[in-house]
Amino acid sequence: MLATLIKRPRNVDAPRAAAILYGDWGTSKAYVIGLAFAIAGYGSFWLIAGMSVLTCLVGINYMTICRYYPDGGGVYASVRHRSHILSIVGAFLLIADYIVTAALSALAAFLYLGVPHPIECAAGAILFIGALNYFGPRKTGGIAFLISIPTVIVVSLLALFAIPHLGDAIHHVQPLQGGFWHNWNGFVGVVLALSGVEAIANATGVMKLNPGCSEEHNPCVSKTSTRAILWVMIEVCLFTTL
Repeated sequence: MLATLIKRPRNVDAPRAAAILYGDWGTSKAYVIGLAFAIAGYGSFWLIAGMSVLTCLVGINYMTICRYYPDGGGVYASVRHRSHILSIVGAFLLIADYIVTAALSALAAFLYLGVPHPIECAAGAILFIGALNYFGPRKTGGIAFLISIPTVIVVSLLALFAIPHLGDAIHHVQPLQGGFWHNWNGFVGVVLALSGVEAIANATGVMKLNPGCSEEHNPCVSKTSTRAILWVMIEVCLFTTL
């Protein structure tokens, strides 16, 4: 095997990393809330609350993964030294998840918009987003950051408008109906949004190093990755539950 000294530039800061993560993890609330209500009606609050708690726990664990694996790889890198087979299986499952999620999300978006040819539009959107990756994570992260600003503003405004109605919302909350397996199936359907956090673990290889760290000796990106995960995790857990 040939050794190489070529390294990708570490030019992705915390805001860009957070924007990349928010593009997947943060926007999941756009369909998860409606999906949960379709599954459990006014008892969906408990599914969303459970998902938010699990999201918080997963986010905390990914802070650790990003700290110990600064060269990217995510779940593959974290499991590889324990079992090559398990790491390969995990990587293939993530690839399948990415493909299915991209296809379903794009198709659902154009179905919501009511365009005449949603399948063709979804395919075109996926190709366009894929072409953007040619410019690298720094520039695409900058684009994601610009797009995330109005998104966060809209979500914050919706939360502010919802505050006066919290009393009515709490009054309408109902306990979950059905047995354990029925509610478990509903929870599994909602919790699919968690997969987006892997995006930031795969991007640690291009994140800026901590002050005082170098590529050759003790590389660490915890300051960049932790801030990015923490910002998005708070927004996702808090506003999705509200």
